[in-house]
Amino acid sequence: MGKRVTQKSIAMECGVSTATVSYALRNSARIPLKTRNRIAAVAKKLGYQPDPSLASLASRRSSKKGSPFSASVAVIHPNPKDSRPSRLFDLHCHHFKAKMNELGCSVTDFYIDSGRYRPERLAQILRTRGIKGILLGWGKWPDYIKRFPWSEFAVISTVRTDLGSSIDKVSMNHFHALDDVFQQLDNLPYNRYGVILHDDCPEITIKHILGAYYANHYERPSLKSLPPYCFNMGEPPERLAQWYQKHKPEVIISHRVIDPKIFARAGISVPDEVQLVVLEIDEESSIQYSGVYSGAEMGRTIAVSLARKIRSDEVYVGSRNGKLTFVSGTWREGETLRLPKKNSNE
Repeated sequence: MGKRVTQKSIAMECGVSTATVSYALRNSARIPLKTRNRIAAVAKKLGYQPDPSLASLASRRSSKKGSPFSASVAVIHPNPKDSRPSRLFDLHCHHFKAKMNELGCSVTDFYIDSGRYRPERLAQILRTRGIKGILLGWGKWPDYIKRFPWSEFAVISTVRTDLGSSIDKVSMNHFHALDDVFQQLDNLPYNRYGVILHDDCPEITIKHILGAYYANHYERPSLKSLPPYCFNMGEPPERLAQWYQKHKPEVIISHRVIDPKIFARAGISVPDEVQLVVLEIDEESSIQYSGVYSGAEMGRTIAVSLARKIRSDEVYVGSRNGKLTFVSGTWREGETLRLPKKNSNE
C-alpha cells in the first residue's frame, strides 16, 4: 500500500504552506480562486483523500447508524479570565470549542487562579462530569497543580504551557512564519531587519524564532543582522528607544503584537519611519497588521488532536516525551508594511 497523501504533501508539491492547502481544500475565499484551483488539481492528481480518522469523528455525530461520538472536555486556565495570557488564548479557545462542538464534544472552562480549585477537588469534579480530555490554557501554573492526577485524562496544550515534556503540544510553525516574512520582504528595498521577542515567550519558541531568523539572514548575505531586542511588558520607553537609535532597523519583526503607543513613546513612527511585521497574530485589533495570522487553525488542530486521543483512550503518560504538532499561519497584507516614500527630487 502506498503512503497516504497528506495536506503537507500537497503543500510541498505546490510550494505553499499547509494552512493555505487546508483553506483551499475547504474552498475558503481567503485563498485566491486561481490558487484554490491549482491546489485542487494537484490534490486530485496525487489522489488525496481527507484524513479518515477526522472524517470518522465528523460523520459519527450525524450518522443514524450506531451511537454518535461524544465526549466532555475541560479547558483549565491557570490565570483569571481578564488576564493577558487568558485574553491571548481566547481566540484559539473559541475555535477549539467550535471544532469540538462540531465533533460532538461539550466543553467546560475552569479557572483555577487564587486556589479556587485544589487538585483533588478539581479531579473529582471532572470525574463526576465524565470529562475525558483536558486542554491546558496559557499562563503561569501554581506548583500544587503537579499533584493533579494527569494520568487519568487525555491532555494537550500549546508550547506556552510548560507542565512537563510529556504533554503533547501544538505550536505555531515559526520556521514557516519567518520564511513567509522574509519572502515578502525580499520584494522590498530594505536590508536592516530587527527582531523583537517578548519576555513571556517560551524558551523553545525563542530558539525556533532566532534559528529561523539567522538562517534566513545566512541565505541573504546582503542583509544586515541586528541583535534581537527583548521587550518587557510595562517597561519604560527609553530601552526600546536606545535599541532603535543604536541599530536603526528599517523593518521590525515582532513576535507578537505590541501596542503602537509604545512605539510612539519611544519615538518610533510606524510605518512612516520603520516598517512593522508581526510574526504571530492571534488577537483582535483595530489596526490591520502586516504579518502571519494564525486564524482558526491552531484551535481546530488542538481540537482534532484531543478528540483523537479521547477516541483511542490515550491518556497522559509521564514517562515519554510528548508529540509536537506544528500549525502554519497565513500571510496577510496590512497597513504596517509598505514601500518607502519616493524622494520629491526623483
